[in-house]
Amino acid sequence: MKNKIYRTLLLSLVSLMGKSMFAEAKPLPDFKGFGTVNWGTKRYKFTLFKNEEKIEMGSVTFRNKLTKDRVILTDEYLLRFEGKPMSLNMTQVCRMDQYLSPVKIEFKGKGSDEFETFKATIKDGQAKIEGQRNGMMEIPKGTVTSSAFMRIVTQLPRFKGATYRYDFALEASEMNLKKEYLVKVIGKETIDSNGPVKCWKISQNGGGIGEQLYWVTDDGILQRVLQDGRKQIDLQTGEPGD
Repeated sequence: MKNKIYRTLLLSLVSLMGKSMFAEAKPLPDFKGFGTVNWGTKRYKFTLFKNEEKIEMGSVTFRNKLTKDRVILTDEYLLRFEGKPMSLNMTQVCRMDQYLSPVKIEFKGKGSDEFETFKATIKDGQAKIEGQRNGMMEIPKGTVTSSAFMRIVTQLPRFKGATYRYDFALEASEMNLKKEYLVKVIGKETIDSNGPVKCWKISQNGGGIGEQLYWVTDDGILQRVLQDGRKQIDLQTGEPGD
């Protein structure tokens, strides 16, 4: 009985500490100006770690385009798993704000029944979803998509111990909304990626997900991402063609 009470108190304390850290963390900062943001086009190698085995699955390409009042993000995954080709292509049209708030999402998946094809239009806090799935869902103000965060993380002010927060995250490929994400700058670390590269190591937690890790260079280039401790992308040298 005493052990049960102790565990309950301990879990409550941990929960309160997490809430306190979330409250004390700074909100995502505004970008200084989109005219100075140059994400460009970047290609990454996609690796899966499974049963202590390292499996190279293919490539990921992030493309970015600035228009007069929108940011267009395109993510293309070209993968092969157990000899079977798969592709995922997602385009997001976003507002020029600190969240890269989505106004339109198009997702096309091939090679697996788990991948759906749909289009979502977001207006006045509601997403209208059409395609293999249909319906409406709420998209609160300040929602950050997982794809948009790949860009936002490169613009965060970086110094050891800095923490940032945002209230809602959207796994856009699944249209799955989650809450309370906390971002922390762990510090500097040198990684091996086609040679030694000095980076800022940044963690992200929230929404019941496993810890996600990002490595960003001093000049704001996303060098590596590790999700769930098993899905990793690494920047490849050279620029792919558009």
